[in-house]
Amino acid sequence: MGKFLKYEDFVDPSRKDKYDAITIFDVDDTLVVTKSMIRVMDRQTGEKFDLTPAQFNEFEKHPHHEMDFSDFQNLEILKAGDIIEGIFKVLKDTMNKGRRVGIITARDDKDMIFQFLLHHGVVVNPNYIFAINDPRTNFKGTVAERKKQAFIELIKIGFKDFIFYDDDLENIRLANSLAKEIQGVKIKTKHVDPEWTSKKK
Repeated sequence: MGKFLKYEDFVDPSRKDKYDAITIFDVDDTLVVTKSMIRVMDRQTGEKFDLTPAQFNEFEKHPHHEMDFSDFQNLEILKAGDIIEGIFKVLKDTMNKGRRVGIITARDDKDMIFQFLLHHGVVVNPNYIFAINDPRTNFKGTVAERKKQAFIELIKIGFKDFIFYDDDLENIRLANSLAKEIQGVKIKTKHVDPEWTSKKK
């Protein structure tokens, strides 16, 4: 995107004055640490191994790697995860102050995310939940690139003042780039590092 793009180039004119600020949270290793694993099979060697979400962020995938994400489609595994209390408190406090809250996650089912939050006593507007690997989104590219596209959708709704919590530095980097690319958009990012995730429930 060119550096002279403006917020007005994206926002739906009918929504321009309705919204402004929103705080966005990732899910895995940001709000919750689960036992969900990515199952990998190397078709060349027959080797099978598991990756945590954090390991997957650093994993170099090749065409001969077959990936199984079925754990991440299991609501019960998600609900049974260890909540990261410090970040979840930020989410609840943000909502209590009247600021809108949204979710941008690499998972592929926004309804499951809604149910997970509801299980923990939180109701987030489904319009502000983006499961970026849901085929219905039509997002393309890497996880970080798809998350950036989700931010664009929120800008279209009318948001231009963002706070973003995520555990992956590439997601943070691409989110930060939006503020440089689109005049009028502000993004403050918060990296959820292992120090946060060690403070689980």
